[in-house]
Amino acid sequence: MTDKPDFDKLKKSGYISQGNPEFFVVRLRVPAGLLTSEQMIEIGRIAKKYGNGSLHITERQGIQIPYVRYTSLGKITEDLEAIGTPPGSCGPRVRNITSCPGMPECSHGNIGTYELAKKIDDLFFNVDLPTKLKVSVTGCPNSCAKPQVNDVGIMGVVKPRVELNKCTSCGICVRTCREGAIKPLNEKISFDFNRCVFCGDCIRVCPTDAIEGEKKGYTIFVGGNVGRHPRFADKIVTFGNEDAVFKIIDNCIRVFEDEAISGERLGHLIDRIGIGEFVKKIL
Repeated sequence: MTDKPDFDKLKKSGYISQGNPEFFVVRLRVPAGLLTSEQMIEIGRIAKKYGNGSLHITERQGIQIPYVRYTSLGKITEDLEAIGTPPGSCGPRVRNITSCPGMPECSHGNIGTYELAKKIDDLFFNVDLPTKLKVSVTGCPNSCAKPQVNDVGIMGVVKPRVELNKCTSCGICVRTCREGAIKPLNEKISFDFNRCVFCGDCIRVCPTDAIEGEKKGYTIFVGGNVGRHPRFADKIVTFGNEDAVFKIIDNCIRVFEDEAISGERLGHLIDRIGIGEFVKKIL
């Protein structure tokens, strides 16, 4: 380490100066918030060795170690990299990818969220941008990972289809549907896809397997953020495939790099140029 800290360069790599500039917070890269118990134990040991023994779990499923002296940043980085939790970025770049548990852990999950979040992290983490860009992956329309308030949000969805010869008109799916999208029809059922949010709950509760998934995919949102000027994301794709997810993130980054004003979030760029024009550029 040099004698005089380059705070901007350090922040890019996950080292954030505290109110007392003698100390730094070290932010760890933890895609989807996934850690093993062994890593947790070692992170605690490292926090005691280089900090004051405390940890902070961030809003984006990362971990921060505070009260690390500047002279210890090199050594703590070596120890963190050795256990697979290197320092992560902050500042104007792609941030830690967040995720809900998804399937098979969550009974509502439609997709393997951890796997997708890890792929996104491998492809896009720490790409430099005019300002920060946040990506989240959620397993179903319950939206536990808040895709509507991230710059890019991905949601797992499934479209139901009924095999009428298997339907016994038990009514369980009708009572389960929170959207009122399933109606009795001639002693069977029918779907109102104007109301269906493609959560898949009806598929999971059907006792005769009369309802099955016709297709699975990803609903993709762009332009959400919270902060001082919050914005709800625009839904631009329903039932996209995995390649579409990667293509849209890549194209969002490209347009963001080319057209954003410094400090402008993706959603505010969309407001400035119009959602129609933005969608043309990324699709």
